Amino acid sequence: MFNPEKLLGGLIRSSTRGSRGGLGGLVSGGAALGVLGVAMEAVEHFMNKPQSTTGVPPRTPGSPPPMPGSAPPSPPVLGGSSAAAPPPPPMPGKLSSVSTPPVAAKPAGNGDAVLLIRAMIAAANADGVIDQEERKNILERLQAVDLSPDEHAFIVQELLSPADLETIVGGVTSQELARQVYTVSLMAIEVDTEKERQYMDTLASRLGLDEAAVARIQRSMELE
Repeated sequence: MFNPEKLLGGLIRSSTRGSRGGLGGLVSGGAALGVLGVAMEAVEHFMNKPQSTTGVPPRTPGSPPPMPGSAPPSPPVLGGSSAAAPPPPPMPGKLSSVSTPPVAAKPAGNGDAVLLIRAMIAAANADGVIDQEERKNILERLQAVDLSPDEHAFIVQELLSPADLETIVGGVTSQELARQVYTVSLMAIEVDTEKERQYMDTLASRLGLDEAAVARIQRSMELE
């Protein structure tokens, strides 16, 4: 079973040295290593398998294609006795019964947890590099994380195809969530390359966080 809230909470609890509880306790840069460590382990596991069992489901087979060289089907002959009459159009009163039902919205908590995980992975891939020291720290924290197969598959997919900044920003629905997205993104990287600095500056701007808000987050994480 895929439980993004459990996944995010477990990763944070297992990696944060002094959590104050909940998303408000994201105060240690080490928390990011849990998520990234699981992602790295999941990708290695995925790559070592001869065939993935969590990929895209097979497409539903449709009508077979026409044989090469065959003529396209003839349109119905109007007024002809041998042509089958086309089905009548739906009655006006029946239109709503055949319309596509609306897609149910995700619960807010699940969506927020997924967004925060995606934000961490997107930030970690800002320059496409995870150095050897980061990898060493990541691997040391793997044992603290217990993922279901579905959660493994989710992390694999997100690391192999990270969300872009537009997707991350588009999922933010409140100022509190904006601060959380920036915080976990900052936790995921050392911000020691120009690409990472540009990414974080752009993220803060797009999230509507001014310099004072960014400074408060940095102070809370003891990164200044």
